[in-house]
Parts: sequence; C-alpha cells; structure tokens
Amino acid sequence: MSFAECFIQLQRADFQLDAEFTIPKKGVLGIFGRSGSGKTTLLRCIAGLEKNVKGRIDVNDVTWLDDKKHLSTQRRNIGFIFQQSRLFPHLTVAKNLVYGASRSPVGISEGSNFVDRERLLEMLSIRHLLNRYPSQLSGSEKQRVAIGRALLKKPQMLLLDEPLASLNLKRKDELLPFLDKLHEELSIPMLYVSHNIEEVSHLCDQILVMEQGVVKFKGMVRDALISPESPLVVAENAMALMEGNVSKQEKDFQLSTVHTINGNAFQVQGILPIGKHVRLRVRASDVSLAKTAATDSSTLNIIGGVVSEIVDQQDSHILLRIDINADILLARITRKSYHLLNLSINQKIFVQIKAVSIHSL
Repeated sequence: MSFAECFIQLQRADFQLDAEFTIPKKGVLGIFGRSGSGKTTLLRCIAGLEKNVKGRIDVNDVTWLDDKKHLSTQRRNIGFIFQQSRLFPHLTVAKNLVYGASRSPVGISEGSNFVDRERLLEMLSIRHLLNRYPSQLSGSEKQRVAIGRALLKKPQMLLLDEPLASLNLKRKDELLPFLDKLHEELSIPMLYVSHNIEEVSHLCDQILVMEQGVVKFKGMVRDALISPESPLVVAENAMALMEGNVSKQEKDFQLSTVHTINGNAFQVQGILPIGKHVRLRVRASDVSLAKTAATDSSTLNIIGGVVSEIVDQQDSHILLRIDINADILLARITRKSYHLLNLSINQKIFVQIKAVSIHSL
C-alpha cells in the first residue's frame, strides 16, 4: 500500500518534467539518473520548493497539490537533506539539533514512528560531537548531524538529495552504515536521489529511473537491474541483486555462506553475522560461463543455470540473462566466447563467480 500518490508536471523554457509514481509507506525509494535528468527538481517539487508545478500530490490522505491547492513547504512537514549539510556555522551541534526539534509541527504524536533525541544520538553516533561547531566536523559527521536535525523535526517523509556526493570515498564509507541503520530501524518513507547506481543498489528498495524529465522505469531495484524494459540493464556496469541470509561462517578462510531466498548458496568474502539478511550484488562482467562444472578451480561459486535471454548485443560482447533456480544473474561475455561455447536460449550452463567478486550489502 502506498504512502503517497504523485503526478507532477513542470514546464521550463529548456526542460520539462513529467512524472507519475507512488511512494511506499516504508523503505527507500531511489530516484536515479544522470545529471540533468530531473532528479533534484522532482524532489524540490515534492517538497514544495518549486513554483508553477502542476498535477496532484496526495500524501497520507492529505492533498498537497492539485488544481486549487499548493501547500507550502512548512505545511508539508518534510525533512530535506542536501548535498551540503547546511548546518548553522555559528551554532554548536547541540544547538543545531535544538533548531530541528523547534521546527516540529504542533500536535505531532510522540507515539508515532519518530526518533527521540537520545536514541538519535546513539543511532547516528553524534553524542560526542554535541559541543563542536560545524567547522570542527568531517564531511560524514556534518551529514549525520544534518540527518539528525531533520529527523528531530519529526517529518512524515525524509528527502535525501545526493547526501554522499560531496564526500570522498573514505567519508562515504563512514556514512553508509548510518544510512543503512536508518533504513532498517525507521518506518518513515525516504526518497534518495543519486546518480551512483552502487549507492542505489545498496540502500534502496524501489527505484525511479529518470531520463530528460521522464520516468523511464519504476519498480523494485532488483527488477530495474535485470528487466529489458529498464535503461539500467544495458549499462556498462550492469549488475544483478539477490537477497538472502547468512547461513555459515568459515573464520579460518574469512568467508561466509549466504543462502538466497530461492535456496541457492553463495560464498562471499568476509565474516558476516549468522542469520543476517543481506543483498548480494554481482556485476555482469564478473560472471563467467562454462558448459561443464570445473572440478579443479580457484572459483568457489560454480552453480548450474539456464540461459534465458539475450539482453543486449554489441560488436564485441553479448549480455545474457541467466536463471538459477529463480535467482537471476547477468553475464557479459565476448561474442567469441558465445560462439565458441555454441550457446543458445534455454541451454543449461554453469555460472562461475569468485567469492571476492560478490559484494554483500
């Protein structure tokens, strides 16, 4: 069941936005596309920051936008996280957080799915930063404080506009676990804008893929990565996602075994908690194929499947869809390999993936 129904149109001299979609009650909706595709503009329309917007936005049985109404940003009660943290430089972290709490609308129930200050300090690991000023914080720390300030407002929706874009790789890696924690522990709907498919595949449940102001695909992230209708499936970094639970640890070898929800077992690098639910991300370029199962090989993951579709063909390579007991993988191989193996649709094949090539999320 959806939390919001959106039909948004915006006309500018050099750009037109036309998007129709729903926002789920829980989880993260990714808004993905190249620079200039309309991602941030769409977010600003939802937040009420754009003028001359047409269409309809209904959120939790309240109309924010229609032919007669254009609810102000303040009355929409959203939390907005920008690329830059936008903390007040003259206020300490503690006072920046107080400002967020002071913006909470009157009458918001404490029994709702909101986070109180003490829990938030622990969740975002910012208690030790309370007496510092923004100039004394790293990029990751600033963004965590900005998220905390937005959540203390008790918003009914959290909008994140490329919150990792201004961070270097080290700071991104620091912030991602905290975004994961928000995803796992909060019931508030979140919209996450990014042009980085790895971020989206890591954090998001559903996705809108945008091109030139138009939604080209909407649905689950795992479907966006493998569906022929999605622009993402033929990208150079084509990949597939599988979901499952950690079933075994091999501490001597620093390996874990994950059983997918469809019953397939994959060995991945690292020691993961037994029972933990994880996503496995496998790049098409990391999948090799063989007609027979290798008995002497350094590859730990060798599993039988079926070639179900030619997804894309280029001069040098072919992208194949492989079905493995209801799990789906993509394999990018050269045209020469395709012909040497004499592959065809519905043919049985063995998929080979190194444990170090499977990324657990």
